[in-house]
Amino acid sequence: MPRSFPIASIKGTAVRLHWTFVLVLALITLIVLISNGALAAAQVFLLVSLVFVCVVLHEFGHITVARQFGIETPEVILLPMGGLAKLQRIPSDPRQELAIAIAGPAVNFALFALLILFLGRWPDWGTLAGLAQGEINFVEQLAIFNLVVGLFNLLPAFPMDGGRIFRALLAFAMPHHKATRIAARVGQALAVVLGVVGLMAGNVVLAAIAVFVFLAATSEANLEKIRHAIGGTPVRNVMVTGQAQFLVTDHIGKAADAILASDNEEFPVLELDGRLAGFVLRADVLESIGDAGPEASICTIMRTDLPVVSLQHRAEKVAETIAGGAPIVGVIDSRGRFAGLVNWRNLLDALAIDEALRQQHRNRQTRFPL
Repeated sequence: MPRSFPIASIKGTAVRLHWTFVLVLALITLIVLISNGALAAAQVFLLVSLVFVCVVLHEFGHITVARQFGIETPEVILLPMGGLAKLQRIPSDPRQELAIAIAGPAVNFALFALLILFLGRWPDWGTLAGLAQGEINFVEQLAIFNLVVGLFNLLPAFPMDGGRIFRALLAFAMPHHKATRIAARVGQALAVVLGVVGLMAGNVVLAAIAVFVFLAATSEANLEKIRHAIGGTPVRNVMVTGQAQFLVTDHIGKAADAILASDNEEFPVLELDGRLAGFVLRADVLESIGDAGPEASICTIMRTDLPVVSLQHRAEKVAETIAGGAPIVGVIDSRGRFAGLVNWRNLLDALAIDEALRQQHRNRQTRFPL
């Protein structure tokens, strides 16, 4: 089963549904169908669909402002916990990050205001209790949803918009990497509080959100460490060059043989003249060889949505691209021929080496103080 599949494309941004979203939507609809009948199930299905239309609008609030700063967004993925807009890069300018982060909740608050005007009064929170019985009031419940999502996203914790707003505000007074470290720690502390409250209240959803927030804050902190550590390092210093390579004319069977002798997860696929055509994943090879057979063309499983940078680029640009959602980044030479690949693991290795060298330098200063 694919992780996500496209349902629309809006101004160059693909809107994709994660398979878990489809599963949750189907389960909710089935439960309501069994307990309250077909009409209630249809209404709940429509309500959930409208909720995620609001989520898409939230994400396109970010995307629209990001485009004003020259930052494109290849795709938006809809997950059970919300949407994820994969920006090509995270701006280091705090003014840009602040504007992009605010845009999402602003959309929710604008939708809330419009729905309130249409409703003609403040929403009754008691209508939420009727959802369990299949009682739907679309305008009222959508208004409450947008208000809650807008406020929840203002929490100062990654990956919520509030975490990015908090970092942007801090970055006006300190370097970006220090602002990220502080914002990440605040996010982790908030996640711990949410987790404790969730466990004490027996709220599994809140506890799950807490775990997600904690991991996201940790990931953001690690990314900023990488960006700060590698700085102006040339991309050639962090790329991998020793992996097996395939031609577009090769078969899946050849790829299957090659992965047995390697622990790499990604493999480049080249045109006959050496230009990079795409890449294949180990998981895709193992999954497809039983279905399509070893004689099937490798092009049938090749992925072509591969960001590419030249050898002259800095590694920081690659880190930003991977942070935006790209699993790997291809590196080409001045003639457009394949030179290497960079993935998240390479960047973590670069960070580990940098931290080890910094520790060695600190140890030397301690032993031989000036």
